[in-house]
Amino acid sequence: MSEPSESASILIVEDDPIVRSIVATSLGAAGFVVRQADTGDAARASFAETPADLVLIDIRLPDGSGHEVASRLQSIGNPAVIFLTSLGGTQDRIRGLDLADDYLVKPIDLGELNARVRAVLRRWRRGQPGAATRELAGWTLDLVRRELADPDGQVQRLTRAEFDVLAALVQAGGAVLSRDYLLEVSGSADSLTAARSIDVLVSRIRRKLRGSALAAALQTVPGQGYRWQLAA
Repeated sequence: MSEPSESASILIVEDDPIVRSIVATSLGAAGFVVRQADTGDAARASFAETPADLVLIDIRLPDGSGHEVASRLQSIGNPAVIFLTSLGGTQDRIRGLDLADDYLVKPIDLGELNARVRAVLRRWRRGQPGAATRELAGWTLDLVRRELADPDGQVQRLTRAEFDVLAALVQAGGAVLSRDYLLEVSGSADSLTAARSIDVLVSRIRRKLRGSALAAALQTVPGQGYRWQLAA
């Protein structure tokens, strides 16, 4: 598969002119079409005029929250979103990943940023068009309604955390996701260890899918985590 590059457009929303310039120069040199905005209002105006495939957003902007900007842009179009922020706490990441495809903590390594951007764009492109749903062996995963329906249209009841874990694995396109990452996505930290919390969630999902074509798709990768691998 060819790497996303010049055909992908990126909008950088960052109020620090030095950070914005460095990121824009790096991504531009990698072949992306890059635009810049220093406020949420400027980002909304730019995106309304010319939508972008991916938006890099600083969570702390002078005229509001990056979370609000992401929500507004996603209501206008369907861009992939990566948050750039100095907020690296677990709860900050969990909140960020509710809205974004990825989350990078400053100071940013430009090589890692480039790799993350390409990975997110690959997943985003696989989901176009009809990115709001995924067809899974006759089942339908609706990412907007947050529902999983069987081939007869009956909705399988999933808790919020179960749905978040399942959706993350399906959207990862076969990539292995660690237990720590899935813990952040699900927001299921509790008195159990992170590994145990995710193992319990995965066990519940498998139990609810038992007897279906999806039952074997949720695979354990020893020492690494889980992946979604639906048989052809």
